[in-house]
Amino acid sequence: MKYRALGLTVVLVAFAGAALAQTQVSGTLKCGGSDDKGGVNHSVDVGDHPGHSVMLSKGTCTWTTPIVIAGVKAITQTGTSTAEINGAKGEEQVYAFLNMENGDKVFVRAQDTGTITEGGKVITYTGTFSFTGGTGKFKGLKGKGTYKGSGDPEGETTSKVEGEYTLPGADNSGK
Repeated sequence: MKYRALGLTVVLVAFAGAALAQTQVSGTLKCGGSDDKGGVNHSVDVGDHPGHSVMLSKGTCTWTTPIVIAGVKAITQTGTSTAEINGAKGEEQVYAFLNMENGDKVFVRAQDTGTITEGGKVITYTGTFSFTGGTGKFKGLKGKGTYKGSGDPEGETTSKVEGEYTLPGADNSGK
């Protein structure tokens, strides 16, 4: 009886280890500028002091170096964000989905902080994100990562993205 219980424990531990295996992803995302013809941007001054505003934006970005999840490349990302700008500092919350080359979607939640430098000509930011699920092949997707990037006041940005994911019941080797 002790041997049978021990065997079951070893099998359960092996499955748990496989379920927790993380697969690394990375890519480069370009937003704004000529890539985002249908973008929406609204900004409202708060009015308590100069430079304090709240923004609501929606746009589509292009993966210039696509991330690959379970062997499928991301093509574009559509995101909706809210941001608070206070002088040269800002904080942003993003809800997005990746459009994958097989037609499925991957859901993402992100947040970042940024700084406007060089007299308003350069915006730099760093943030974190979570994969929160998806459709089709990506149902149950979980993961997290970081991103950093820069842009200009007109809204063109380039972000370097790095992270990891797990996909239940799938080979997470990235092949």
